[in-house]
Amino acid sequence: MALSFCGNDDHFNSYNVTNGVLNNGCFVDALNLVPHVFLLFITFPILFIGWGSQSSKVQIHHNTWLHFPGHNLRWILTFSLLFVHVCEFAEGIVSNKMMQTNHLHLFMPAFMGFIAATTSVVYYHNIETSNFPKLLLVLFIYWVLAFVTKSIKLWKFAAYSVGPQHLRFCITALLVMLYGLLMAVEINVIRVRKYVFFANPQKVKPPEDLQDLGVRFLQPFVNLLSKATYWWMNPLIMGAHKRPIELKKIGKLPIAMRALTNYLRLKDAYEDQRTAEDPDRSPSIWRSMYRAFGRPILLSSTFRYLADLLGFAGPLCISGIVKYLDPQNSERYFGVYFMSSTELLQNTSVLAVLLFLALVLQRTFLQASYYVTIETGINLRGALLAMIYNKMLRLSTSNMSMGEMTLGQINNLVAIETNQLMWFLFLCPNLWAMPVQIVMGVILLYYLLGPSALVGASVIVLLAPVQYLIATKLADTQKSSLEHSTDRLKKTSEILKGIKLLKLYAWENIFCDSVEETRGKELTSLKTFAFFTSMSIFMNAAIPIAAVLATFVMHHFLNEKGPTPSEAFAALALFHILVTPLFLLSTVVRFAVKALVSVQKLGEFLQSDEIGDDSWRNGDMSVSFEAGKKPMGMTKAINRKQPMRYQMDNYEQPTRRQMRPTETEDVAVKVSNGFFTWGSNLSTLSNINIRIPSGQLTMIVGQVGCGKSSLLLAMLGEMQTIEGRVYWSKIIELKGYSGVSLIHGLTHRETVLDSLSRDQVSRPGMCCVSHVCCNVCFCRHEARFKQRMLELTDTNNTAYLFLSAANRWLEVRTDYLGAVIVLTAAGASIWSLEYGLPSGGLVGLGLTYALTVTNYLNWVVRNLADLEVQMAAVKKVNSFLTTESENYEGSMDTSQVPENWPQNGEIKIQDLCVRYDPMLKPVLKHVNAYIEPGQKVGICGRTGSGKSSLSLAFFNMVDIFEGKIVIDGIDICKLPLQTLRSRLSIILQDPVLFSGSIRFNLDPERTCTDDRLWEALEIAQLKNMVKALPGGLDAVVTEGGENFSVGQRQLFCLARAFVRKSSILIMDEATASIDMATENILQKVVMTAFADRTVVTIAHRVHTILTADLVIVMKRGNILEYDKPETLLEQEDGMFASFVKADM
Repeated sequence: MALSFCGNDDHFNSYNVTNGVLNNGCFVDALNLVPHVFLLFITFPILFIGWGSQSSKVQIHHNTWLHFPGHNLRWILTFSLLFVHVCEFAEGIVSNKMMQTNHLHLFMPAFMGFIAATTSVVYYHNIETSNFPKLLLVLFIYWVLAFVTKSIKLWKFAAYSVGPQHLRFCITALLVMLYGLLMAVEINVIRVRKYVFFANPQKVKPPEDLQDLGVRFLQPFVNLLSKATYWWMNPLIMGAHKRPIELKKIGKLPIAMRALTNYLRLKDAYEDQRTAEDPDRSPSIWRSMYRAFGRPILLSSTFRYLADLLGFAGPLCISGIVKYLDPQNSERYFGVYFMSSTELLQNTSVLAVLLFLALVLQRTFLQASYYVTIETGINLRGALLAMIYNKMLRLSTSNMSMGEMTLGQINNLVAIETNQLMWFLFLCPNLWAMPVQIVMGVILLYYLLGPSALVGASVIVLLAPVQYLIATKLADTQKSSLEHSTDRLKKTSEILKGIKLLKLYAWENIFCDSVEETRGKELTSLKTFAFFTSMSIFMNAAIPIAAVLATFVMHHFLNEKGPTPSEAFAALALFHILVTPLFLLSTVVRFAVKALVSVQKLGEFLQSDEIGDDSWRNGDMSVSFEAGKKPMGMTKAINRKQPMRYQMDNYEQPTRRQMRPTETEDVAVKVSNGFFTWGSNLSTLSNINIRIPSGQLTMIVGQVGCGKSSLLLAMLGEMQTIEGRVYWSKIIELKGYSGVSLIHGLTHRETVLDSLSRDQVSRPGMCCVSHVCCNVCFCRHEARFKQRMLELTDTNNTAYLFLSAANRWLEVRTDYLGAVIVLTAAGASIWSLEYGLPSGGLVGLGLTYALTVTNYLNWVVRNLADLEVQMAAVKKVNSFLTTESENYEGSMDTSQVPENWPQNGEIKIQDLCVRYDPMLKPVLKHVNAYIEPGQKVGICGRTGSGKSSLSLAFFNMVDIFEGKIVIDGIDICKLPLQTLRSRLSIILQDPVLFSGSIRFNLDPERTCTDDRLWEALEIAQLKNMVKALPGGLDAVVTEGGENFSVGQRQLFCLARAFVRKSSILIMDEATASIDMATENILQKVVMTAFADRTVVTIAHRVHTILTADLVIVMKRGNILEYDKPETLLEQEDGMFASFVKADM
């Protein structure tokens, strides 16, 4: 066929213009070429010469990027324009085949329009990223010319009675509308930016985030095409292929995505629910989440709806390809063929292209939905973590001490509940997308197969209760598993915190058995969970098959014949689509149940008691996130050039209240008529009226459990105030146990580790500090801690978001590859049909399963990548398992050790050398000593002299690489560790109690009678106190023993040592946390109860060992002095004598 722009058909002169040039269809089509040629002629020199020469000299960085007004609308309209041009081109090609000769004017303007539209968006992108809007005038002229020429064409169609029944009319009308809208967008840019026709053009700077070169997560700032395809990730992906990505390479998050910004958004939505009429109303977390993050969830849901609707194009296109083989003729106007609006959808080649485009759009919208939900979920998780940490720092100490809140519960909130809500948000769009998908699928099945499709739908409905039952069982099992997991985590945490005590007492097996028992219950729940998961997967696969069989059988029964190939394979593809919502149903239900539980736990935590605000002390500030309401716009005021910590200052800096004239200058703290409690209805502290003067040392003294620590915590606002007021007007220094100095003033509390000596000044006030971030809350380091938490949260979220973007980058490309495979399969099938190779049924079968290739491609690549990632966990576990552990066996068999060993308590230390690691220097060097049976020995020395190392050497807890310790004739290094440590007793400086009962803490082996336990408690001065508790020996001990004072905990540890009644007792500064009077009593009790046994005391104050039989003075790992105390005191220039003088 000859090539001719207007064609050369018989009986028709395509170049006849006797009726006017505008009445010649070929001329009108040629006129439509003018705008496209104009744009290409003007823009190509600018693109390839202007920017080409500029890019060779100056690389335009992303800190010049910005979006002109109507940016996203322009991209959407341009994509729509490209799609319509493809349809116009396809219509022109099909129409051209119906002509005698080639009519280039039928499809060439469409082709040139496609090229021009592509050029326009590339041109626009370069103008936008270089912030040079004056060159947009070219696009404005192009849109005007294209709008005018297409309007002329539409006008002539109408004049010749070409209407909506003809496809070319519909396409032309769409093009007129799109060109008009793009022209309006261009006018709006001129109106806003005033870059032309105005005297003062507006200057706009790029977003502040892009000015910070450390921000490398560019998804919010790139154009729509790059957002959809994650093209901006290409350099990172290519770099990661060559070498692993370092954390510093991924940079910082944009301000809008940082934890602080999202926290403020969520906090405002949470606090706004409290009204003046009902200030005690409990805010709804669900409503807060919706207000703070509802818009992106709605956007994600919209993308999901579009993806689901486009997903049905696949079965319909397959049905059309199999069904329509022969095109039908239609009418002619202007001497050329005009296709009807429905005829294009009956062309197999066009249907194949539409199938390809539908798949590309469907997967693009689906991945966009995934990304938006994941980003929102990560932002929500960051905000919730900030809320939890902030609340944690303001928790009342009573929450911990009364057992209402444990570290395990808080850890679960941080590690589990926030992740549950994040995952629920990931699956949230499925909640409303699944019903639409199912309903649409059933409607299309009814359209294809008639009433028989309702039978298949009935099968799905009838089996839905089974799915629901399985989902319910899954939720119950998951809840049970989480409870066991929480219990196991709590026990493991306690073991790790008290591991030194457990090893010294040889209780590892007892606690390990407890953990393994809980782990066994957890594994049982997990196995049950796996069983129901398998059932769910089986049902998800079986239900569609059962529905297909029932539908086809009923169709054959009603119609006395089976469905046609087009109906059968379209129905099969639709049932494959229905597998997805059915498969996700149980998962979504399960995560919805988990989310409900998590929200309940978070609500209870956020509503728990906390320390008071400014009003409780009337003279100080409030250091918290809530330092004033911050409007949403305030987040933009953050200075990117300042270090991260300065950003928090906007929200953390307290306001200092002006002092009242009536407050005297010489009073730092004043408590008036104070009644304080730890949470019960009864006051712990009653009728407190004190005045602490400024500039003076104030000491608080009293017996164990009298309320010293409670008084300090009450003044700090850590107790619940029943009545009374606390005033702070000056800086005051509080001395706590272990020498921690707590300075509380108008601006902050600061920890001093170089504080005064432990020996005397720290004795009067023994201060109990909550486990909520140890001393953080107590020492006014909240702001620094919160800032560090936000930095770590942002770092974690940055990695998470890059991982999500990388997954989307991969899946978009595998999805597009799958679409190409489907297009290839469709094209090959159509081509082979022309030669009569396969039947229509085989074409339908091939295309049906080609549609599933995309999913398989994604899963193969993702699973391979996940396998590589998960193997890192295996590597960590393996490295932990290969870590060298203690040799528990020893060279002696347990049967060779006498049952009553050590009976006498004789200790021989011979040339002992000890180190903590073969790579470290020795801490004990050639130590020699002899301790007779029943001797009371005191060991003293400065910090680091080796006192505690020697006590650990008795238990073989350190590396004895030379010399030996012989106890009752047996070298302890030859003994099995379990045997050695179970025969000795030790009392450590730091008191360790475990959650459970008093009986369990005294005798976890359950080998002692109640009389023996009461005897030990009486010796430790605790009998009366324990008797007063509900349950007595079975009274509850909360996590870490927080429901007892530090002194009481130490007394329990003494009682624990008395229960064992070993012939050798090691006391490692065991009385550091009890008052002096109680300590003197206990020293006498120890001397009495262990009169016939060997006692080695590591002394923190030398007056406690003045009555010892033998004193050992150590210095730098050596024994400096070794004799009776009275003999050493005679050496006035000796170290022991100097210690005694300092302790007087």
